[in-house]
Amino acid sequence: MIKAPPRVAETKLIVRTAKGTLLRVPATLAYTGGRIEFLKSPYALKDEIKAMKGSRWHGYVEGDGRKIWSVDDCPRNRFQLGFLQGEDVYAWFDRDLVRHDYDRPLMEHQKHLADSGLTYHYQLWAAEMGVGKTLAAQEVIERSGIKWVFWVGPKSSLPNIEREFRKWNMDRSIRVEMLTYEGLVRWVDEHKPGDPIPQMLICDESSKLKTPTSQRSTGAQRLADMIRETYGFDGYVIEMSGTPSPKSPLDWWSQCEIAWPGFLREGSTKALERRLAFMVDAQYDSGVFKKRIGWKDNENKCAICGELRDSGYHKDGDACEEDCEDAHPFEPSFNEVAYMYERLKGLVVIKHKKDCLSLPDKRYRKIHCKPNASTLRVAQALAQSAVNTITGLTLLRELSDGFQYREVEDGKTKCPHCDGKRQVEEWFDPTDEDRTFAAIDMLDQQLVGRLEKRLVDCPRCGGSGEVVKHKRIVREVPCPKTSALKALLEENEEVGRIVIFAGFTGSVDRVKGICHKEKWDVVRCDGRGFEVTTHEGDIVTDADALDYWADTASNARVAFVAHPESGGMSLTLVEARMAVYWSNSFKPEYRTQSEDRIHRKGMDENLGCQIVDLIHLPTDERVLEVIQANRKLELMTMGDFRDALTT
Repeated sequence: MIKAPPRVAETKLIVRTAKGTLLRVPATLAYTGGRIEFLKSPYALKDEIKAMKGSRWHGYVEGDGRKIWSVDDCPRNRFQLGFLQGEDVYAWFDRDLVRHDYDRPLMEHQKHLADSGLTYHYQLWAAEMGVGKTLAAQEVIERSGIKWVFWVGPKSSLPNIEREFRKWNMDRSIRVEMLTYEGLVRWVDEHKPGDPIPQMLICDESSKLKTPTSQRSTGAQRLADMIRETYGFDGYVIEMSGTPSPKSPLDWWSQCEIAWPGFLREGSTKALERRLAFMVDAQYDSGVFKKRIGWKDNENKCAICGELRDSGYHKDGDACEEDCEDAHPFEPSFNEVAYMYERLKGLVVIKHKKDCLSLPDKRYRKIHCKPNASTLRVAQALAQSAVNTITGLTLLRELSDGFQYREVEDGKTKCPHCDGKRQVEEWFDPTDEDRTFAAIDMLDQQLVGRLEKRLVDCPRCGGSGEVVKHKRIVREVPCPKTSALKALLEENEEVGRIVIFAGFTGSVDRVKGICHKEKWDVVRCDGRGFEVTTHEGDIVTDADALDYWADTASNARVAFVAHPESGGMSLTLVEARMAVYWSNSFKPEYRTQSEDRIHRKGMDENLGCQIVDLIHLPTDERVLEVIQANRKLELMTMGDFRDALTT
C-alpha cells in the first residue's frame, strides 16, 4: 500500500511573549499517520505543544532525529489548535442559557440543570447527592426529541432509576437502554463501523470514569466521540456525579475529556498534575522522575518549595536558621486547585446541596468502642507480621470489624498450569540440560535456535493433574461494636428503619446476623446483589428489595445493610434517620455518597439525620482522616471554599 503524502498547512498561531504580549506567528503543520507534526513553530509555543495529547519530541526518536514536535491528531488537539489559531472554540458554551417552562414540579436548581443540558448538550453535572439530578435528566431526555438514549450507571443504581422513571411517568415512546459500565464496554467493543449509535449518552455516577486508562473510561470516551462525530451539536453527552473528584483534583480530567475533549488545556492527567501540584525530581532505581509533594491549594504555600511560610526554609521564616544553605525568599503561590472552579465554567454545572435544599444539617457522632487487651495483642502481632503496609492495614481493619478471613483447604481442583494434563512443555539447552526455560519470547534468537523442547511433570501439581483448592472463610472474634450496634437498633425501633454500612463482605454478614437476632428484617446490598431476609432468616422473593424497604406499613423494622461501594450510590433511603458506619473503606467517594442516601429531599426534617461512626481500633480513625482530607480538595475544586476550610 502506497503511503498517502502528508497534508501540509500554513497557519498562524497565537503565542504569549515573556512580557505578556500576544503575537500571531507563522507555523507549518503536517497531518500524517494520525499525527500532527509542527514542521515550523515558534519556541514560545513549546509549553502549549507539550501540554497536548500525545506530544513527542522527534529529536530523541531513533532513526528520525528531526528537531520537531508532533502530537496526536485527535478532537482534543484540533480543539486546542483552533484556540491557538484565534478561533472562538468556546463559543458554544458561552451562549446564553435557554430557559424552558416545565410541567413537573421542578425546583429552581433542577430547572437550571435541565436548561443547561438542553442548551449546551455536552455537560458534566457536579451536583451533590440528593438535589434531583435524575428528574432533571429525565426532562432533558423527553424535551430533546431524541428517541434512543443510553443510560449508564452502577448495577445497584439502575433499579432505583427505573423506579424514578415510573414515578414521574417517563415517555414510553423513548427507547432508554439501561447499561452498567461493564455493559457499555461490551457494547462499544462489539460495535462495528456503520452500525447505528444512540444520540444521547447519560453517565450516572460519572466518577467511575475518573481513570482515563480504565476500560470504563475508554469505552465512554469512544462512544462520546462517535456521538460527536455522527450528530455534532445535535448529540448529547451528560455526565452526573455528586463526587466528581473523590481522590484528587486530577479526577476531573477524564470526565471533562469525555464531555468535551480539549476543554481543559492539559492533554493528560500528568500535564494537569504539573499545573496543580508542587513537583520535585526524585531518584529511583530506574532513573529520575517527577514526584508530587503537595497541592497548590493555598496562597500561603511557597511557589518554590511548596511549604507554608512558617514551616519551610524561608529567609524570613521561623524554621530557617541564619546559615541554612537551602534558604530562599518566600514566594506566594497561586491557588490552582481553587482556580479549577473557574476553568470548568461552561462545561461543568456545580450544585451544592446547601444552596439548593433547606434540609437540617447532618449531625455527626462517634461511638468509641474500647478494645480489650487480647485484641490489642493480636493487633500488634498482625502489624508486625504483615508483609507490607497495605496488608497490615487490611488485617487490622478486619480485626476492628470483629473477624479475620482465613484460607482453608476445600478438596482438589484441576491444575491450572497444566490444565490437568500432568505434563507441560519445557525448553532446554542440549549442551547443558539443567538450563531450562518456560518461555522463549524474550530470549536472544541465537540461543533460541539451539534450544530443544521436551515434556516434563508439571511443577505446579507434581504430575498429579490436581492441586489443592482453597476457600475463604470468616472467623468471627468478640467485638465491642456488636453491643454498640444493638443499642443503636433499639434507639431506632420507633422509626423502624436504619442504614448500616460495612467495608467487608464478612462485616456485612456479621451485621446482618446481629440485626436478625434483634428481630430486624434486612435488605442486604453488596457485590452479591440485593437480598431481602426476614428476622427469622427466610429469603423474601416476592417483593422488590427497595419496595420492601419503602413499605413501612407492612414491614415494621427493616435494616438496610450494605457495602458503601454497592449500596452507597444512587439510592434513596429517606425512611431512615440514621446511617451507621460499622466500618469504612479508603475510597472517600463512597463515604460521601453513602451519607446522603438518607440526607435528601423527602427525609423527615423534624427527626433530622445522624451519621454515626463506630470506632474500635485506631485504623477506623485513620480511614476517616483520609476521607476528610480528600473531601477538602474536592470541595475546593467545586468552588466551596468555606466548607473546604472546615471539613
